[in-house]
Amino acid sequence: MSERAKQVLSRLLAPETYDHFFDAVVGQRYLYLGKGDSAGRAAMLGSNPAATILSAFEILAPTVTCHSGSSQQVPPRARSVADAGGFSAMIREFHQAGYTVRIPEVTSLSPELEQFCRALEVLFENPVSPGIFWSAAGADAPVHHDEVDLICIQLTGRKRWFISVEPPSLPNMWKSAGEGAPPLERHEVVDVVPGDVIYLPRGTPHTVQSTTESIHLSIGFLPVTVREAMCAVVDHLSELDRSIRAGISSRADDLAQGQGMERVQSEVRRGLQALLARCESGQFIADAMERRRARMIEDLPKLGGQPPAQPITPSSRVHHSPLAMAHVIATGEIADLRIPGERLLVHRGAEPALRFIIETPQFSVTEIPGGLGDEVKVALVSRLVMSGYLEITDS
Repeated sequence: MSERAKQVLSRLLAPETYDHFFDAVVGQRYLYLGKGDSAGRAAMLGSNPAATILSAFEILAPTVTCHSGSSQQVPPRARSVADAGGFSAMIREFHQAGYTVRIPEVTSLSPELEQFCRALEVLFENPVSPGIFWSAAGADAPVHHDEVDLICIQLTGRKRWFISVEPPSLPNMWKSAGEGAPPLERHEVVDVVPGDVIYLPRGTPHTVQSTTESIHLSIGFLPVTVREAMCAVVDHLSELDRSIRAGISSRADDLAQGQGMERVQSEVRRGLQALLARCESGQFIADAMERRRARMIEDLPKLGGQPPAQPITPSSRVHHSPLAMAHVIATGEIADLRIPGERLLVHRGAEPALRFIIETPQFSVTEIPGGLGDEVKVALVSRLVMSGYLEITDS
C-alpha cells in the first residue's frame, strides 16, 4: 500500500520529486506548483467541480460554514435544500453577503479524492480532512494560519495568495490561550490558476483573494509529531501498568475543589519516571507506535463493502480495495487485524494468512499460506470482501 500511496502523491507533486518534498519541504516551507493543469490536477472532482459539489446538496448544504476578511454583514444560515439549484442559490446568498463558502468533509465526492486522501493517510499515519472553498470574485480571507498542513488544489477560477516566508510556527491542533491573528510580514504573492497546487506547513500565516469566482480544494493533514509519539508511549504504558489508569487524586472531586495538587504532582512525577524507564527499551517505543497506527486505522471511516454477487470459492481471485489500509498485531493467542472502521480478532494461527493478505495486492484464495483449510480461507476472504477491504477481481 505504501508504494501505491507514493505513486499517487508523486503524480500530484510532479515535477517536484517525492523525496525532495519530504526531505526539504514538509514542515519547513511553503511550496508552489504552478503552470496550470499539465498534470490533470484540476479534475480531482471531475470535469465540472461545481456540478459535482452541487449534486451532493443533501449531504453538504447543511454543513456549510463561511469566512470573510472584510464583510460587515451577518452571514446567511446553512440549511437543508431541496435540490442542486437550491444549494447553488444558498451559496450565492453567502457570496452576495461578501463571504467565501467553506464546505467540510468532502472526501466521498470522487474516487480520485478518496484515493488521494487515503494515500496521505498511509504516508503520514494520521487522518486527512478535505474541504472546499468556493469564493466570488473579490472575496478575501482574514490573515490566519492553520493548525494542520495543507495541500491546496485550484479547481476553477483564479486566486491570489499572500504567503509568509518566515519559518512556520508548527502550532498545536488547538488555539493557544489569547492567540490572535498572526502577523503577515515578509511574504510572497502567488497567483494560481486551475491545476496549480500550494503546500503550506501548519503555522504559515497567509491570506487569499479571489480574482475571479473560484473553487479550491484544501486537504488538511498532520505528520506524526513528537507530542503524538509521546502520547503513544503513555497510552502503551497505561495498557501495561494499572496504576497509570488509576485516579490521580485521593478523591475524584479533589481537582474540582481545588485540592490534592501535591498528590497530582507526585503521581505525575512517578508516572514519568516509570515511562522513562520503559522507554530505555527501543522495542517498547516501537510497540507503542505500532499500536498507535493500529488505532488510527480502526478510527477511519468504514470502507462500505457489499456482499459478493457470486459465492467465493478457493479459485476466486481478489484484490485490495483502492482504499485498503490494514495493520495486524499478534499478542498471545490472538491476531488483531485493524482495517478502516473495524477490528477483527482471530486465532493466532491465522497470523501468516493475515500478513499475506495485507502484503499481497492481488491473489487467489487458494494461495493464502499458513496451513488453513480452504473453508477457513474462503470464510476469511468473504469477511474481508464484506468489509470492503478486498474486492473480487473480474475474470
